[in-house]
Amino acid sequence: MTARTSVKTRLLTPGPTQVPEAVLLEMAQPIIHHRTSEFQAIFKDLCERLQRVFRTASNPVLSIAGSGTTAFEAAQISLVRPGSKTLTIAGGKFGERWQDIYDTYANTLDIKHNIHLNVSWGSAVTADQVEQMLRDNPDVSVVTVVHSETSTATACDLKAIAEVVSGTNALLITDGITSIGAMPLEMDDWKVDVLVTGSQKAMMLPPGLGYVGLGPRAVQRLQEVKPNGYYNLDLRKWLKSYEKFDVPFTPPVSLIRGQRVALQMIEEEGLENVWARSANLAKAGRAAFKAMGLELISSSPSDSVTGAFYPEGVDDKPFRAAVRDNHGVHIAGGQDGRGANWKGKIMRISSMGYVDSGDTFSALAAIEAELIKAGQSIEPGTALAAASAVLQG
Repeated sequence: MTARTSVKTRLLTPGPTQVPEAVLLEMAQPIIHHRTSEFQAIFKDLCERLQRVFRTASNPVLSIAGSGTTAFEAAQISLVRPGSKTLTIAGGKFGERWQDIYDTYANTLDIKHNIHLNVSWGSAVTADQVEQMLRDNPDVSVVTVVHSETSTATACDLKAIAEVVSGTNALLITDGITSIGAMPLEMDDWKVDVLVTGSQKAMMLPPGLGYVGLGPRAVQRLQEVKPNGYYNLDLRKWLKSYEKFDVPFTPPVSLIRGQRVALQMIEEEGLENVWARSANLAKAGRAAFKAMGLELISSSPSDSVTGAFYPEGVDDKPFRAAVRDNHGVHIAGGQDGRGANWKGKIMRISSMGYVDSGDTFSALAAIEAELIKAGQSIEPGTALAAASAVLQG
C-alpha cells in the first residue's frame, strides 16, 4: 500500500483501536526505572484507576505484560482445581480460544473434562443453558464466558450468567476484552469472579498489557490451588507484587504511563457517558447497515463492535482495501472457527475507545461509496441519513 499523507487515517478495527494523541505524547516521555518510588507512585495511581473502570471498590486488578490472551490464559491455568471439570462457552473465535487453552493444558493441570458449551455464531449463550450444565456437572471448578464476542459482534447477559455461577462452587472467568470501558459491566454488583481485558481495545492504548480483576472467591482459590507447569503466568506472583504496588517482572513502563492518561480521559468524560457514546455509535452503525440492505451478523448485538454480511458479489479483501486506500478508513473482516467460517463473508467496525460520530460517519460513508462502486443499488447518502437519525433522535 502506498502511503497517502493527505488522507487522515481512521482506525475502526475492533483492536487495535485508535490511541489518543495525549496518550502517545505521554508514552514518548523518557523511560524511567521500574524499581523506583517514582514508578511505584505511577503504578499505584494506575491500579486505583483500573479499579474504577472495572467497577470494583477493593478487588485487585493485575497489570500483566502481554496481550489479553496472555492475561486470560494466566487466569485459566492459575484458578482451575486439579481433578475437576471446566465449562468453556463459545459462540465465536475467542470463546473457542479459551476452550483450546484448557484442552492444551488438560494433562498438565489434571483437568478431568473440559466441557464445551457451544452456541451458534451470532447468538448469545443464556443463563438457563449455563445453569443446566452446572446442575449436570457439579464438579466444574471454572466457567469461561465471553461478554462481548468480538468475532461475531455479539453480547451475552453477563449479569444473569454471573448470578447463576455465583451460587455454585465454580468461578466465572469473564472475557471483557471488548466490553470493559465500552459497555455496562459491574464487577462487584454482578458478582463476577474474574474479569479480563486488554489494553488495545476500549482502554485506548497500543497492545501490550493485559488486565485481570480478581474477586474474593478467586483470591481464595489462588491460596487453595498450587501452581503446576507454569511460571510467568502464575497469578500468585502478580498478586503478591500488586499488594506492594509493584510487578514481579519488568513491565512495559511506557504503556503503563500511557494507560494512566487514557483512564484519566475516561474519568473526565465519565464512564457512564463513555458507555452511552459507544452504544449510540453502535446503534447508528446498525441502522446504517440495515438501511443499505445489509444483514447484521448478530441477533444479540454488542455495543463495542458491529458487523454485517457482505451482499452477493462483493469481495472482502479488495473491498476493505478500497475503503482503506480511497478513504483512509480501516475496517475489519471476518474470522473462521469451529462454529462457523466467516472469513471473507463479513465486515466489522468498532464503536469503542477513542472514536466519535465523525469517525463513524466517515466509516459508513466510505463503506456506502465502495458498495455502490461494487454494483450495489444504494441511494447515495442512505447510510449517513440512517445514522444521523439515530444520533439526533
